[in-house]
Amino acid sequence: MDWDDLRFFLALFESDTMSKAASRLGVTHATVSRRIEKLEHSIKIKLFDRTDTGYKPTLEGVNLYEQSIDIRQLFEDLEDNFSSKNMQRTITISMVPFLAENLVIEKLLPFQKKFPKVRFEINTLHKNVNVMRQEADIAIRLNRPKKGECKCRKLSTIPYVMYGNEYWLNKVRNHEKGIDIITYTAEYKHLPEYEYLLRAYGNQSIKLQTNSVSAQKKAADVGYGIALLPKIAVKNEKYILPEEEVTRDVWMLTPNRSLSSIPKQLITTELINIFDNIDFMT
Repeated sequence: MDWDDLRFFLALFESDTMSKAASRLGVTHATVSRRIEKLEHSIKIKLFDRTDTGYKPTLEGVNLYEQSIDIRQLFEDLEDNFSSKNMQRTITISMVPFLAENLVIEKLLPFQKKFPKVRFEINTLHKNVNVMRQEADIAIRLNRPKKGECKCRKLSTIPYVMYGNEYWLNKVRNHEKGIDIITYTAEYKHLPEYEYLLRAYGNQSIKLQTNSVSAQKKAADVGYGIALLPKIAVKNEKYILPEEEVTRDVWMLTPNRSLSSIPKQLITTELINIFDNIDFMT
């Protein structure tokens, strides 16, 4: 077995299509296909079934993948730690937009100035990435993952506050009827902030729905109604606390294997320090 062929196998396994794998590796479609055929021939095992939607791994392919990801990590960590380039790499961090916009991007700047060869890729897509499949090096989530998916560490707890202009805040303070609300779209109805507003004011009170905290804040600023937002997103602006405490825990996810890469170790430590030094409750 040529161990370099594993890079192509892993890329195809995680990308599902030849074109995506080729783009990820910076090679041609034909190169990926040739290397996969070479690997299958060398080990005398079929690793993929071709389907209308892409390449589906066989049971043997799944088995090889599970045994290969640690090998890949070992080689990448060796390269990180012993290459003359060392800190010259891109680190992908996945997180919800409001944490990126109101905390992490700003607080990571001193680290980037200290290690200017590091490049950050901040992924704020509304999906839970898989760190085991290298969709991100580090993920920061507001929900704890299923047991065994990866290593996770609780970073902090974020409180939520009622936010709106003075007209709507006064109606809430005075317990008046007819309060309009701004919240997430229905696909996020399982979130505690969504559930709280629906319990308090009812579905008929919804005047605007969006999947963005910044868009909810803007809607509250111009007078659509009240929004329940993470306190860090409204900073020192006027708000009131909800009658029931609403909080979300923040978790940092890394692969199950230990992080022996120096850049990743330093960045995870930096992220822990950032959250340790922010009092979200005040």
